[in-house]
Amino acid sequence: MENGVKTNTYHWELSAGGKIFTATATAFRPSGPVIVGQLVATRVSGSNDFAGEWKDTSFLQPPPDLTLRLDSQFLHVSYPSVGNYIDAPLTGADAAVRGALAPEGMTYSVQLAGRREISVLKKRNGKPVKQGSLELSADGRTIIESWWAPGRPAEKSRFVYEKK
Repeated sequence: MENGVKTNTYHWELSAGGKIFTATATAFRPSGPVIVGQLVATRVSGSNDFAGEWKDTSFLQPPPDLTLRLDSQFLHVSYPSVGNYIDAPLTGADAAVRGALAPEGMTYSVQLAGRREISVLKKRNGKPVKQGSLELSADGRTIIESWWAPGRPAEKSRFVYEKK
């Protein structure tokens, strides 16, 4: 609460077996949409309650809505459903993820990889966690986001975004 107005709520949930931890955060903004973000983690160590070591696995899955804008120096990436955005220079320099529910320490670096492709490296606290690409279809109506864990390109995942 700020000045008597609700700004955020948080809900923590532990799976029945105590192996999956889900944290949901909701941000209420006076002049904009309600933004919901979720973190899903798996237990690394500890007992069957909240205490223990957890590995965040939710950052590997992109949000369902994507807005891109490319100019001569930057790729502007926005995930409207969670309120996060990145303004990444095309030089490959790290750019912080920003927004009400941005994961702490998360950065993107991007470089042009061809006429219709941009390579992306996602890091958390300086450590690579996901690499991939954004590729524009020949007709300009679809963007395919491919990603994989660093060093494991054979285990590739894809998300297809269609232009509205």
